[in-house]
Amino acid sequence: MTAASREGARIGRRLVGIAVAATVVLALVALAATVALMDDGPGAEMRTQVVELNAARAELRGGEGAADAALVRAQEALRAAAGVKGGLPIALVWALAALGAAVVWGVVAYLHVSVVRPFMRLESFAQDVAAGNLDTPLAYERSNPFGRFTWAFDNMRAEIKRARAAEAEAVEQGKTAVAALSHDIKTPIASIRAYSEALELGLARNDAEREGYARTIARKCDEVTSLTDDLFLHALADLDRIRVSCEDAPIARTIRQAVADFGVAGNVALGRLDEARVAHDPKRLEQALENLLANAAKYAPGAAVEVEGVLDIAERVYRATVRDHGPGIPPEDLPFATERFYRGSNAHEAPGAGLGLFIARYLVGQMGGALRLEDADPGLRVALEFPLEP
Repeated sequence: MTAASREGARIGRRLVGIAVAATVVLALVALAATVALMDDGPGAEMRTQVVELNAARAELRGGEGAADAALVRAQEALRAAAGVKGGLPIALVWALAALGAAVVWGVVAYLHVSVVRPFMRLESFAQDVAAGNLDTPLAYERSNPFGRFTWAFDNMRAEIKRARAAEAEAVEQGKTAVAALSHDIKTPIASIRAYSEALELGLARNDAEREGYARTIARKCDEVTSLTDDLFLHALADLDRIRVSCEDAPIARTIRQAVADFGVAGNVALGRLDEARVAHDPKRLEQALENLLANAAKYAPGAAVEVEGVLDIAERVYRATVRDHGPGIPPEDLPFATERFYRGSNAHEAPGAGLGLFIARYLVGQMGGALRLEDADPGLRVALEFPLEP
């Protein structure tokens, strides 16, 4: 027998004991009332009158028969009246006692069915949840007074189950990200080592070849830095530790600075750039734009990239866009491209863990803005929209 069953049996015994005690008390009260009613004054007076009539009959036995018959009828009427007067209150007392007992037992039965039994199920359910069994639902009746209460507990079980599933998925995604980054980092590190050894052994035949080796090493170092930055920012986002401090600042200056700091030679064009003061964190917006420019360089190598900043008065937003002329993202991948660790079907062998767009969306969201992806045909357009102050 489980602890819940034992507790339920104990409560049931208590309820039965209370009902039995109440029944006994009602019976004793009814008995005392019966005794009191049997000794009542009116009944005694009627019995005295019957005795007097008996004496009168004895005196008239030698008299007329009609008078004697009248006395007999009067005597019988008094006896009947005394019996009725004494029997009705007693019957009423016992009827009330029986009704009271029925009410007590009905209340006990109701409490057992509506309160005790649901709480027995609830205790057993809590033990199952504590033991990790989140698949068994809690049976409840909506008509029961505690139906909504027990429903809330079952809803809690479902929420815990969903939270654990999400946690397990996040852990699995974290492992996948670490494995993917480990694999992606190995390739540039191997190239760095190979070109470094070539330089050390003097395998370069001329200055141009040595400069080419050095450029390759620098590019591979940038790839490693980008991968580790993505992983670090992802870890901070997971812990909600990325600090975003918005200020009313010129957003065009931030966009211009991000393009200049990215340092891509020749293929990034800064187009229309409207001046406006917008609430944002310049440092974090630069990070988001650099992530988008790095994505464009990674997945659309050599393709032209255009950056713009447009003040849309009609929609009350400032829209910063990064558009490349590469292969873009397949339509079936577009809705999921900003999800954590998601890599489209066209990623091929490009290094990365699927965090660039996710981190950009997270940073912009923390600043009160929104990130939208559009198929530019050809290429991809990423729009960062920031609401204007009213």
